[in-house]
Amino acid sequence: MLQGSNDESLPWRAADLDSKCVTGHFVAFASGGLGVRSLADYVRAFSMKLWWRFQGKSSLWSDYLHGRYCRNLHPTIVPYNRNHSWVWHRLCRIRDVAEPLLFWTLGEGSVSFWHDNWLGEKPLAQLLHRENNIMEPISYYWHEAGQGDKIVWTGSSAGDFLTKSAWEAIRQTSPRRQLLADVWHRSLRLTISFFLWRLFLDRIPVDARMRQKGFNFLSKCQCCEADETVSHLFIESIAVQGVWQYSAALFRLCLCDIGSLTHMVHFWQYSTPFHLDLHIQTLIPFLILWFAWTQRNAVKYRGLNTDGSSLGNPGLAGAAGIIRDSVGHVHLVYQIALGTGTSVLAELTAVWQGLEFALTHDFAPLVVEVDATTVISLLQSRVSRKWEVQHLIMHIVRLQQLLVEDVQHVFREANGAADHLVKEAASLQLTRVLHHNDITGVLHGILCLDRQGVPHLRRG
Repeated sequence: MLQGSNDESLPWRAADLDSKCVTGHFVAFASGGLGVRSLADYVRAFSMKLWWRFQGKSSLWSDYLHGRYCRNLHPTIVPYNRNHSWVWHRLCRIRDVAEPLLFWTLGEGSVSFWHDNWLGEKPLAQLLHRENNIMEPISYYWHEAGQGDKIVWTGSSAGDFLTKSAWEAIRQTSPRRQLLADVWHRSLRLTISFFLWRLFLDRIPVDARMRQKGFNFLSKCQCCEADETVSHLFIESIAVQGVWQYSAALFRLCLCDIGSLTHMVHFWQYSTPFHLDLHIQTLIPFLILWFAWTQRNAVKYRGLNTDGSSLGNPGLAGAAGIIRDSVGHVHLVYQIALGTGTSVLAELTAVWQGLEFALTHDFAPLVVEVDATTVISLLQSRVSRKWEVQHLIMHIVRLQQLLVEDVQHVFREANGAADHLVKEAASLQLTRVLHHNDITGVLHGILCLDRQGVPHLRRG
């Protein structure tokens, strides 16, 4: 999402291409833009092509329009009204833009003496600053038999019409900003580049920005009690200052009172002679900003990992799950014995019970991770032919709307803790709830490895 207006009284909405803050920044990666072109500009470019063909008088369609609307007047001075066709309206709307880009090389002299550009600079009517409706052809004064007049498009070297040159002539441009161009470096993922582009145009939804757009809520930084602003989140907070200082020490830089975010990035970039080649030192601040943002988003959510198992399918079944915060600290672990059942019922029951525990203990918002693609498909379709499965889906969907931000699939190697718990629950028909201080043994080791990002290696 982009915020599309400078008017702070307006609510949040998607930005359009005519927004004052982003006009000209949507085109050309090399110029610091987003690489998106305005469809309206392209429509105008094709309207200019229509004018080019109309003035060239090379078709029956062109001759017909000249005969119907122009008669004894030049097309650039013909008035139009609502009774005229939409094609003529389209031509009249673009003629003031397209006509100055046309030039005539003389032959038989059928072009207008006053209103067509055959001198190379402007038509005589504009050079002499006088209005003249006389439609005298140049053949009154010039005539080269056997050779027709030729229309030339001045936007191209060959003289032929090019849509690209027409678009370049009419599009809105903004001064090139090197910082916005640098974010599209090939070493950065497109997701990172797009985030940085939004950040430097002040288009990311920090709390302060959201309040300006009319959302009323208390603003609080995730690592301290201060209001969450762009400057605080990326420059001033204690957590991010430690990252900046540590990274600066690696490159032997001294960070003083840098000021704004833009000044900080410029300091990093221009402190190396390899700025034009985008040395690794110039990319470090981009990566710091990206990971600061992803970490800010991650700490808002808790994770629910679930798993279900049926020994025989159908057979002895169990469900289990674990609720953790963004850094892997355990809030709650549960194991549920289900008796005899199928694996699908066990998987769905694990999700359902996990959401019930989250609702009871106010663990929200949640990101649910399961290792069964069947569960993902059922929750997306919300339909099953089996009534007991459909019953569970309805319970999960109701809680999902209250608690869940996203439901994701993970591989079993990343779901080791829930896998270990459900094996115990199914084989021993064990039902219990554990908290952080109750966790010991193998499960404690698996959770430690999870916090360090080490995948769980399954045996057998």
